[in-house]
Amino acid sequence: METDTLKPDVDDDETDGPSKDELARIQQRWLNRIKREQKAHEEYRKRASEVEEIFRMNLDDAAFEPLYWSVVGVEHVGVYSNQPSPDVRPRNEKQNPSFIAVSQLISRGIEFCVDEKSFDDNFHRTVDDFLAMGLGVPRVKIDSVITTTITEKPIMGPAMNPPMNPMMGPPEMMQIGVEQVEENTVGDQTLRWEYTPWSCFGWEPCNNWRHCDWTYYKHPMTSLQAKKRFGKKVAFKTEDDQKRAGTDDWKGKNGYIYEVWDREKRQVLFIAMGEDEPLEIREDPLGLKDFYPGPLPMMTNVGSEELIPKPDYDYIEQYDMELQRLQERRSGLLEQIKAAGGYDEGMPELGEMMELEDGEYKPIKNMLARFSATGGSMENALYHLPLKEKAEVLRMLTEQIAFVKSQVDEALGISDIVRGVTTASETATAQEIKGRWVGVRLTRKREIVMYTVREMMRIMAQLLATHITTENLSRMTQMEITEEMKQILQNDMLMEFSIDIETDSTIAKDEFKERETFQEMLNGVAQFAQSVLPMVQANNMPADVSSAILRAALSPYARTDRGLEEALATLPQTTQQLMDQGQQLQQAQQELQNTQMQMQQWQQLATTLQQQSTEANSKLKEADAELKRLQGEKVKAETREKMSGSVPLARPREIAEIEEIRARAEQARMPNTTAFGQSQ
Repeated sequence: METDTLKPDVDDDETDGPSKDELARIQQRWLNRIKREQKAHEEYRKRASEVEEIFRMNLDDAAFEPLYWSVVGVEHVGVYSNQPSPDVRPRNEKQNPSFIAVSQLISRGIEFCVDEKSFDDNFHRTVDDFLAMGLGVPRVKIDSVITTTITEKPIMGPAMNPPMNPMMGPPEMMQIGVEQVEENTVGDQTLRWEYTPWSCFGWEPCNNWRHCDWTYYKHPMTSLQAKKRFGKKVAFKTEDDQKRAGTDDWKGKNGYIYEVWDREKRQVLFIAMGEDEPLEIREDPLGLKDFYPGPLPMMTNVGSEELIPKPDYDYIEQYDMELQRLQERRSGLLEQIKAAGGYDEGMPELGEMMELEDGEYKPIKNMLARFSATGGSMENALYHLPLKEKAEVLRMLTEQIAFVKSQVDEALGISDIVRGVTTASETATAQEIKGRWVGVRLTRKREIVMYTVREMMRIMAQLLATHITTENLSRMTQMEITEEMKQILQNDMLMEFSIDIETDSTIAKDEFKERETFQEMLNGVAQFAQSVLPMVQANNMPADVSSAILRAALSPYARTDRGLEEALATLPQTTQQLMDQGQQLQQAQQELQNTQMQMQQWQQLATTLQQQSTEANSKLKEADAELKRLQGEKVKAETREKMSGSVPLARPREIAEIEEIRARAEQARMPNTTAFGQSQ
């Protein structure tokens, strides 16, 4: 690890930034570091390039057998198949509603960012690099739409020279110019995972990632792209030109820009080999806890002395070479095994017979006489190339190829059951044992992938809290963000929240196995209820022991279900808690009984009121009918009196009786409503 420090020539208070000489020393120091890193990892990169040629099948041999490509494809499905599902929970304030809301906010934000096609494409390529070349490098980037507006701001100054006499007061101010002010407005934002080719990543030579104080990403650019990015013409120096010492023919139009992340000084520098000073220096652009925009790169077969990966191909190269040699021999032998031979030149019809269709015959003049000259047999007139010996050799070659492939499966843990090759004599238990053994052999690589995914999500959580605006975060999650939630987001995210991924969410699902596991869990709960609970009720087993037994029995299943895990966490831990819960349950049951009794009383009251209301309505209808009848008779009587010329007789007693009936009916209906209201 390099510990050299830079001593500036000028005091920091006397300048706004590094001097030109200081920038030149920074440039030279990083050029030297990059060169030493490339020399330290040159052997790995050379070997990885050769392995990539084999993995990508960039070979002209038609008989090439894609053994390594097939192996990597099988391993890929076993270590990563699906988009990860984030699992964000408060570490301490597990019951605090604000912390629960923030954990849901972070989880939704991560799901929004990973729920796009580019995410899967980029990470699948990264996993392929990890499994094939031994090095997979992901990183997180922020995409923001920045709108720049330019406004004019007036510059004010004195209208005339200041007066000589101070008693005259300050001079009159007026506009003496216009200043253009740029204002940046942040629009849409999102986070994404970017694929970095294994060959474009470099890291400080060390034996532990904790001791790695700088890394770089190598970006190929054209002169036009570099000028657009950095605002000036960039002098490139390609890697081949670096070897031409003492010549001036190194400035080209295309080259690489090195994006260096310096963790010691928490700076990001952009370096071009042909420049005299860095193109750009930025102070900690992301503000992450571990500074780097990505976690420890995925590496396989790392040695103890240096942090350098090694491709799996090195362990099966001899088998692959033998397989390719066998395939080449097999292809050549297939070309030789064909129906060919010779015939007597005096009988050209034999050659023409080879072109006949199935069931077709050709007439031959004097065939018997001509065959008699050859001994009376057609075989004496034809010669066939020997095929039996070659067919036997072809069979042996095919068996040897299958044996070599099985040796590769044994070396890398790819069993026949995973490759889809099995025998009818094997039992289901034997095949299941094979599948479990493959899972064990792939556990190490699967854990590396899951660790990388988890760390990437932790980086995303930090960026969601610090770099994504409240408006964009609310739009991503469809949640309202309160002031208390903002305050929680501004604190240390990794200290307050546990950010993980759901178990087995990144690997292929086995629906039959999931159903079987769920059925096992239900059977276990049923047995617990039948055997343990009666013992608790009979006071033969402490209640807290029964809770511990249930929690231990369901813990393997709770890892895949967050709700079940939270429910198990709320189980009582002591006998006192069980007694308290029992008292609470009794109180709840008593309250339920009281409520049921009140409901019965209400139902009886409602039934009585309904009957009274029905009777009152019936009496009211009868009174209305009687009133109409009496009014009709009154009208008839008045009509008869008018026609006879006598004075109409009044019937006040009958009318009074009718009115009294109506009043009683109305009174019978009003108290019901009043009583109902008072009861409420």
